[in-house]
Amino acid sequence: MLTATLAATLGTGNIIGVSTAIALGGPGALFWCWITGILGMATTYYECYLGRLSATDEGGGTMYVLRDLLKKPRLAKIYSFFMLLVCLGTGCLTQSNAVSVSFFSTFKIPRAVSGVIIMILSGLVIAGGKKSIVKVCSKTVPVMCMLFLGGCIYLLFINRQFLPEAVRLVIQGAFSKDSVVCGTFCGGFLSAARYGIARGLFTNEAGIGSAAVFAGGSRLNAKDQALVSMTATFWDTAVICAVTGLVIISGYLACPESIEGYSAGGYAIAAFDSIPYIGKPLLSAAIAGFALSTIIGWFYPGEQAVTFLFKENAPKVLVKIKTIYIAMVFLGSVFALEAIWEIADLFNVFLILPNIYALIKLSKNYSSN
Repeated sequence: MLTATLAATLGTGNIIGVSTAIALGGPGALFWCWITGILGMATTYYECYLGRLSATDEGGGTMYVLRDLLKKPRLAKIYSFFMLLVCLGTGCLTQSNAVSVSFFSTFKIPRAVSGVIIMILSGLVIAGGKKSIVKVCSKTVPVMCMLFLGGCIYLLFINRQFLPEAVRLVIQGAFSKDSVVCGTFCGGFLSAARYGIARGLFTNEAGIGSAAVFAGGSRLNAKDQALVSMTATFWDTAVICAVTGLVIISGYLACPESIEGYSAGGYAIAAFDSIPYIGKPLLSAAIAGFALSTIIGWFYPGEQAVTFLFKENAPKVLVKIKTIYIAMVFLGSVFALEAIWEIADLFNVFLILPNIYALIKLSKNYSSN
């Protein structure tokens, strides 16, 4: 289940999300993004422990925690409804949008064409159900991680002389009351914290409860699965997001004009463009792989939400949900990026509140575990 969990969390938020966080909140946003990952490891452990502990033959996750451990069946249904809503919204919109933008920038492929391709590929896997989802994710996630991290390590090496200044800007921007200006990058404490925390939560999903759904479907015992899920949060934010941010900032310091003509979400593309010949195609391939695995992986929590809400009618409803989900993949490829991120931030709140409520309420009963 580690690869499936990573598939749902490792996505364009680690690349495009970090880029927008730094562009809008300044370099200090990277610090707060990283902090959400470190603190989120404990949250992930706890919610996944409870998610596995409350698992049934139907599945597991926060909805079962709310219903069976907290005895709040109505709140469990509300949570499941919003889980399904997030699945149909942010679970695929941001991912297909990132692919279409990246492919248009690199290969000049029309965004609608990229949307159709990613829609067909993800649809074929989703139609195969849970086993198909886990199988594809277990093969694509490690490859995409190695490709992306390989490019990042190369960029950090060639820009190594700018790394100390990049780290200084990150720390200074994270705590400065006034705006810290670095060319196009600017942001004080409030904007750095706002965008860094928001993008950090989006990428690692700690506190949202989606990881608990994957944990509920595991065969490991509760403690072992919680440790596995916590590892996914570490790799997602503490490693991937931190490396991506340093690549963007050090690349800008090395060549400030490199980001000219790029949107807030394209600063990572600008950084990879400095790798001769293969830079932008490499990043586009990584974005496509991450996005596809996230689109596929995020359908599983949506499927579990349908099962919880509709019981015996779930198979019939699931057919319609799959159709809507695949259609949303295409729509995401042509939507405006800024609107999609605002929707993502809003929807996540409706999952965080009931999930955190359950964690706090049950802390006395299960804190020793």
